[in-house]
Amino acid sequence: MQLRIKDLDVLRAIFRRFPAVREVKLFGSRATSTARRASDIDLAISTPSATPSEWADICDALDNAPIIYDLDILRLDCTTSPALLERIDREGIVIYRQQ
Repeated sequence: MQLRIKDLDVLRAIFRRFPAVREVKLFGSRATSTARRASDIDLAISTPSATPSEWADICDALDNAPIIYDLDILRLDCTTSPALLERIDREGIVIYRQQ
C-alpha cells in the first residue's frame, strides 16, 4: 500500500465524523503499489444508509481534506459495474471500518 500514514490518519478522522460510512477500501495503483508520484487516491466508500445530503457532506469533507493528492471517490453501494466491483474486491484494502 502506497499511502502516507499522515494521509491515512486524515482520511480516517474524516470517516469517523460520518456515522453513515461503514467501510472504506483503497484500490487502484496505491493499493497495488504501482502508484507514480502524482497518482490519485482511489477510495470505494460503503454508505448504504447515507442520504444524498449526507453523501454530499462526505464528499465535501474529502474535497477539503489537507491531502496533496487528488481523491477519486466512489460510492460502493451505488456502483453497478460488475467489472469495477470485482476489481475493488480483488485489490481493495480496507483502510476504515466502522466500529
